Amino acid sequence: MTRSLCKQCGEPIIRRGSRAPIFCGLSCKACWQRNQKPITRDELKHLYVDRGLGTYAISRIVRRDPKRVYQWLRNYEIPLRSRRWSIQPKTQPHHDREWLVREYVAKKRSAAEIAAEFGVDENTILFFLGRLLIPRRTTAEVRAHKHWGATGETNPMFGRTGASNPHWKGGVTPQRQAFYLSTEWKRACAEVWKRDKATCRRCGQKSKSGSTLHVHHIASFAVRSLRAKASNLILLCRECHRFIHSARNVRKALLAC
Repeated sequence: MTRSLCKQCGEPIIRRGSRAPIFCGLSCKACWQRNQKPITRDELKHLYVDRGLGTYAISRIVRRDPKRVYQWLRNYEIPLRSRRWSIQPKTQPHHDREWLVREYVAKKRSAAEIAAEFGVDENTILFFLGRLLIPRRTTAEVRAHKHWGATGETNPMFGRTGASNPHWKGGVTPQRQAFYLSTEWKRACAEVWKRDKATCRRCGQKSKSGSTLHVHHIASFAVRSLRAKASNLILLCRECHRFIHSARNVRKALLAC
């Protein structure tokens, strides 16, 4: 029998087996998941208020459902925009039916292209297509019009490996493997662990709690002069390290851009 406390309600749990249970039931698990927000109030306010992004655009950044983003806005008590500002007739070219028919139907421009021109979300253009009763293209029409790109030897990137590839970084992969086995790197890691006291610099989690800590490069590994500099290295737990290198890190925290 294994004993533990529910992560949500704190009630004691007794289960068979060697693996400690985390939640006492599905309701507690669902409640805990609803409360997990991969973005702070300030970050959400910056995206929604300062940058003027909609829930769909924010949902793609944080990789969550737009309805969940809308719920966060309400929970954080961030004033919601009224949709009336965006549907006033002729305040924008894409609000006008004649203009939208000319661009979308006659010129065969996509909703994404029109949205990029005015700095709005693609769903905004699709909304006006429906509101102005403009028929949207079928899947067959989209595929016939869309350029899918060249393949094989007809692709200009075919065979461009190593230094001939524009994304090449000087062949750092073999260097990375050798560097992480070097005495220089081991000394740098020991210094960082001692300086940060075996604690994640972002969330404060200690290695004693069973978590795995990673040594993170603030400036990229490609910057050779800073690879083993303690000032360029910090300790992060696994979850924080994943967040730093994910699309959710919209402010590029702990990254030298």
